[in-house]
Amino acid sequence: MKITSKVMMVTLETDVTIGNNNAIELTLIHQACISRDKLGGIDVDFDLMDFINIKFLGMEIKDGWDGWKDFKTKMLELGIDVNDLINKKCNEIESEQTIKNLKLVFEDHI
Repeated sequence: MKITSKVMMVTLETDVTIGNNNAIELTLIHQACISRDKLGGIDVDFDLMDFINIKFLGMEIKDGWDGWKDFKTKMLELGIDVNDLINKKCNEIESEQTIKNLKLVFEDHI
């Protein structure tokens, strides 16, 4: 048997606030896959996996997926695109600094 590559999977939980006056609180769960490419460089790939601990104005959004879906629909009716706000926050989380830090962890452990 010969090991031909190594991959490290890291789960990141980030508590964020979004929206006007930071009215929406939630925890974003990302999974990062870190590996070495064929030229010896390190690749980092992020995937948003889930949202948990969702609150609006301090009140918890319950009922699982159905509650989340209803909340997003109601917010969109008010002109607030929650998906867009989350995507913008994800872009901040998936910053060059985060990628650099994950690469350092990979080099130290693999």
